[in-house]
Amino acid sequence: DLSCYGNKLIQTPAIDSIASRGVKLTYFYASSSACTPSRAGLLTGRLPARARAGDLVFMPEGHIGSKVRKLMGQANELPKDEILLPEVFKAAGYKTGMLGKWHLGDLEGHLPNDFGFDEYYGVRYSNDMLPLHIYRNTTIEEEDETELVSGSGLYLDPDEPLKTKGIDQTELTEKYTREAVKFISENKDSPFFLYFAHSFPHVPHFASKKNTGSSKAGLYGDVVEDLDRSVQSVMDALAANGLEENTLVIITSDNGADYNGNAGNLRGRKAQSYEGGQRVPMIVQWKNNLPEGLETDQMAMNTDLFPTLLSLLDIPLPNDREIDGQDIMPILLGEDSPHEVLYYTSAITGEIKGVRNKRYKYHTGGFSAFPLFKSMGAVSTKKPQLNDILLGNESHNLIKKYPEEAAALKKAMDQKIEAMQLRSNQRGWIDE
Repeated sequence: DLSCYGNKLIQTPAIDSIASRGVKLTYFYASSSACTPSRAGLLTGRLPARARAGDLVFMPEGHIGSKVRKLMGQANELPKDEILLPEVFKAAGYKTGMLGKWHLGDLEGHLPNDFGFDEYYGVRYSNDMLPLHIYRNTTIEEEDETELVSGSGLYLDPDEPLKTKGIDQTELTEKYTREAVKFISENKDSPFFLYFAHSFPHVPHFASKKNTGSSKAGLYGDVVEDLDRSVQSVMDALAANGLEENTLVIITSDNGADYNGNAGNLRGRKAQSYEGGQRVPMIVQWKNNLPEGLETDQMAMNTDLFPTLLSLLDIPLPNDREIDGQDIMPILLGEDSPHEVLYYTSAITGEIKGVRNKRYKYHTGGFSAFPLFKSMGAVSTKKPQLNDILLGNESHNLIKKYPEEAAALKKAMDQKIEAMQLRSNQRGWIDE
């Protein structure tokens, strides 16, 4: 959806400028193709299933979905024994703040302030889950008077405006941005960690009133261009406070293209483990510390942020749990990826469904067509496939052409699944 990645209708000059002055990754992945598991992976450095967050998304307490999750033995909040980036930064003496969408549980003891954030302003879930209260820390600052959405009243039509009583979603991006500028200004004299997680472009789409209709890409373009203006405001605040050269800026997304989004030539979309579901933008700027204008095709994942940032802080990784990410500073400096392979996970179950090396991807979710009746057919999603993801878009199954490549990747995937011991030690604890 960003013009620096080739979008011709949406213009993102602020993000493009950061990419031109920093590092742009073209093979960067979210750890899931849905928001809750991906955010868990980003903040913990671990595959989402380890944090009991791999299966679909957490639901508001009282919603029928939360009741179903509990009946199935699934978590509906991030376990408190997970270690998150803000906890590490806080222990290192940083002021920590979060803005925007949390979506990792709404139970007391499992909220942003419980995981190391000194300050929080935003909504606890995606903007299609009602009521959509805006919180400041644990207190409702703006109350949505819309009744709790029941199973029969779920928001299902992305083109249908979602009516809320007391909350104007066209103002969300600007409200978050004002808080970001304020946080930066108030903490300019001390080190800080700011996790800014916009609600958009999740459905339903709401652009700011003053910019609605301005993008060539319609309402969705308006929404993304609002986000770009937000980025510019953040960068202006850093510059105005003399922090531009001393701040590491990271821009990425929690999953691939959603409704009305553009996955380019990638196959698949949000909620799928095809490239279009998990490959996302990743732009990093750190003036005078990283190359300017570097574009790299080395593979990395959002689970890598945890070990990378801890390494920069000279803090060792926790030794009581598996950390799936790697320190990717070598990539940001123009060197090779520390990963031999990366794994793709199902947004529905959290299970590993694919693996890639530097060129090929083995994927168990590939399609296969079979006859049903005369000229009619059906599609099975069980047939595995091998794809050359440097030269193709997962259209051509190469398993029969390169059986040894497929076998090697399948072995790597099976070994990872076995190593995770999804039944006996799904959480990845290490005994000493």
